[in-house]
Amino acid sequence: MKIGVLGVGALAEYLIRGVLSDAAGDRPMGEAVEAPAKPPLPSSPTRGEERPLPLVGRGRGGGHLGGRAGVDFLLSPRSEERVARLGLPVAGSNQEVVDGCDAVLVCLPARAGLGVLRGLRFRAGQRVCSAMAGVGLEALAEAVAPARASVAMMPGYANAYGLGPSVLYPADPFWEGFLARVGPVHGLGTAEEFETAAVFGAMSGASVVFLQHLAGWFAARGLEPGLARRLVAETLRGNAEVLLRSEESLEAIVAGVATPGGITEQLVAGLQARGALAAWDEGMDAVLERMTGRGA
Repeated sequence: MKIGVLGVGALAEYLIRGVLSDAAGDRPMGEAVEAPAKPPLPSSPTRGEERPLPLVGRGRGGGHLGGRAGVDFLLSPRSEERVARLGLPVAGSNQEVVDGCDAVLVCLPARAGLGVLRGLRFRAGQRVCSAMAGVGLEALAEAVAPARASVAMMPGYANAYGLGPSVLYPADPFWEGFLARVGPVHGLGTAEEFETAAVFGAMSGASVVFLQHLAGWFAARGLEPGLARRLVAETLRGNAEVLLRSEESLEAIVAGVATPGGITEQLVAGLQARGALAAWDEGMDAVLERMTGRGA
């Protein structure tokens, strides 16, 4: 199967690297990479420094990984630096991508993406999946007719490590299989479900900023920055695993950690008094309104 990628920005690179890492045997298909028991503490990156992502487009022996992934990628001619890093074939034009592929993954900038798609000729039997925030299924289907359209949302960076969930509407076995290589996949049954769930894309990015803020608090008060970063990440990772593994309700879990008179209760009360938790609701409502035109 050949998959064309329209728009080779950061999101497309993360997804491609996740698929290629999966194909290279770095992890079993569809499973996340487990961190070593005691990895070294990371150093704090300097401004502009990028941490390495898993794999590029060639295997350990130098061979191309596309075929081993069960898919061959064909990239649109955008972002020469990213394309060069990936080491994958590049088409001469966006139309060449569409003409040469059975499926097309759309990662174009949302504001201009539909206009680009309307200028291309798709064919019956093609599958087109858009990861453009705020572009609904109806508008996408009109732009890529007579191809079969799906819309998806995922965090991006975490998908490069096989850890990022995706939401997909409508359910499609092909795209479900593709996205399962880069994390859990949740097929949704209605447009409204997808629109609400897609706000997690913004929530995901905001949570990284929140992690940065927490790590900065510890570092500003004397903790070594690498240790502060790891302590925050390990804490939230552990709590996330509790939510995934425990059969208790969220209310019961909260009751178990926020004991009366304890330090958790104190911190939560301080945050609530300043509207910090309610601000998340307001911010996510604003994102939902921006992407769909509807509020809470």
